Amino acid sequence: MSSVAPSTALAYLDPQYWNDRFSNEEHYEWFKDYSHFRHLIQAHLKPNSTVLELGCGNSQLCEELYKDGITETTCIDLSAVAVEKMQRRLALKGYKEIKVLQADMLDLPFSDGCFDVIIEKGTMDVLFVDSRDPWNLPPATVTKVMATLKGVHRVLKPDGIFISISFGQPHFRRPLFDAPEFTWSVEWSTFGDGFHYFFYVLKKGKRSSDGKGSGESFEMPSICLLHEELESEDYLFRTNIDEMNN
Repeated sequence: MSSVAPSTALAYLDPQYWNDRFSNEEHYEWFKDYSHFRHLIQAHLKPNSTVLELGCGNSQLCEELYKDGITETTCIDLSAVAVEKMQRRLALKGYKEIKVLQADMLDLPFSDGCFDVIIEKGTMDVLFVDSRDPWNLPPATVTKVMATLKGVHRVLKPDGIFISISFGQPHFRRPLFDAPEFTWSVEWSTFGDGFHYFFYVLKKGKRSSDGKGSGESFEMPSICLLHEELESEDYLFRTNIDEMNN
C-alpha cells in the first residue's frame, strides 16, 4: 500500500491530510483509471459537453477526457495544494482549456444550469467513511451528501447528466439519489474484476412518472480480492474492519 495511506479511513475527512498527501504524491487513481470505464462514460459525452469534475485531486481523468476530445472541463478540489499542482501540470502539457479551481462540492460556486455533465469518482465516498452502519447513516452524513447532490442537481443543465463512480451499492445509494427534490432518473452498471465498482448515471429531467428511479437488476457481486487490489487503498472504502472481526 502507498506510504501516504492513512492508518484509519477517518483521516480522509481531514483537509490537512489531503494537503499533506498531495504535497508528496504526484498521481493516484481511485477506483481504477479511465481505461476501465471509458466504454461506459463515452456514451454520455459529446465533444462540446461542458464537464465538471468533483474532487479532481491528482487524478489524470480530465487529461484522458481531453485526449478523447472533451476539452471544456472544470475541475474542483478542496485542497489548495492539489489545485496548484494540477494547474501547473496541465499548463506544462498545454491543456489550457481545462480550468482548475479550489472549491467545496458541498457549496458549488457556479450558477444554475451551467454544466452538461458532472463526474465524481470516489469523491462522495469520502463522506461515508465515518458511517459504521450503511443502513442507518448519521444525520451529519446525510446532510453533507444531500448538500452535494442538491448542488449537483442545481448546476446541471435541464437535461444534464451526473455520473457517480462509487463503491456504494445501489440499495445504499438509491434512497439518497431518489429523494423527491430531484428530477433525475437513476441507472447503474458495474465494472472491475475482484472488486466491483458502481457506475451510476443520473439523468436530470428523466425521472419516471411514479417518482422512482430505474436501474439494472442487481445481485450483490462477490468480493474476491486480487493481489493488486489488496495493495490499493480502495479497500478502505469497501470494508469495515470491525465487522470483519465480528
